[in-house]
Amino acid sequence: MQLTKKHVRLVIILLFLFGTVYFLWLVRSGLYPFIIALVLAYLLNPAVCYFEKKGLSRGLAITLLYVVLFTILILGGARLVPIFVRDLESFAGELPHILNKGEELFYLIQSHYQNSVLPYSMRIAIDDAVLSLQRAGQSFARDLADGIMGLVAHFIGLAITPILAFYFLHDWREIKEGFLLLIPCRWRHEYTLALKDVDKVLSGVIRGQITVALIVGFLVSSGLYLFKVPFALLIGITAGLLDIIPYFGAFIGATPAVTLALLESPVLALKVGLLFLVIHQLEGSIIGPKILGESVGLHPITVIFFLFAGGELFGVIGMLLGVPVAAVGKVLIKHGIRLLV
Repeated sequence: MQLTKKHVRLVIILLFLFGTVYFLWLVRSGLYPFIIALVLAYLLNPAVCYFEKKGLSRGLAITLLYVVLFTILILGGARLVPIFVRDLESFAGELPHILNKGEELFYLIQSHYQNSVLPYSMRIAIDDAVLSLQRAGQSFARDLADGIMGLVAHFIGLAITPILAFYFLHDWREIKEGFLLLIPCRWRHEYTLALKDVDKVLSGVIRGQITVALIVGFLVSSGLYLFKVPFALLIGITAGLLDIIPYFGAFIGATPAVTLALLESPVLALKVGLLFLVIHQLEGSIIGPKILGESVGLHPITVIFFLFAGGELFGVIGMLLGVPVAAVGKVLIKHGIRLLV
């Protein structure tokens, strides 16, 4: 009889989980403010806990943190937003001209190597590779543009995320305790350990990588501005966002800057390429290890696989989320096996 009750309880739990997942899938288009707010709350929670240790109540700590963040956003936005909007408008206006110059440069390079002593089969292979790279770049640019336009289209949902994040932060401990009560007593210890390991992984992947991306974006924008490269802020922000993608992000972020510089002059393109090389070396040897600390515990082959898998399934968003999801999945599988053994 006891075994039957366990089976019934297990079936009920599985049905409940299935029903919850199915319901969330049905309303998935309306969940993005809650997901963003939850991520924001997770990012801000250490700062709130720090203020609490200084003697402030949790509500006052959250309010103080919000005042500081909004002050920084308002002061920084007053200077940077007009520049960003101006760069965006200028880029949209210059895009046809940039594409024409790019095509002229491409055909010039193509004519040079077509008339070279390279074997015909090798020239065909180079043409195919260049076309594939061009199509991949266009697809990536479309995905990135769609993502930006999607954020703009969901402005109302984004506007309420700070309010939702406030409630998540205020009731953070109660939410964790509520989830803990849903776990059977014999699993709670392992569940707590799993949460600690997940937090350790996400601290490196999310908090650490976002910090690194901000630093890289600032360095790139500053360097391009000194070199008088057009759209320095726009390219710097893009490079910082793409830097979140392991291994390939730095290369992808450097491509538009080097391309724009090449349209001006080869010397400028060389300077921009060296700038990105220096920033990448600083990131890999100093900035990254200091901020990220230990790695997420995934083999490089695994990281590259999930990058490609995420990109194939969900485009740019999939590339950004592939590694964090894989790292958290590894932790959950490890602790799940411990429960079953």
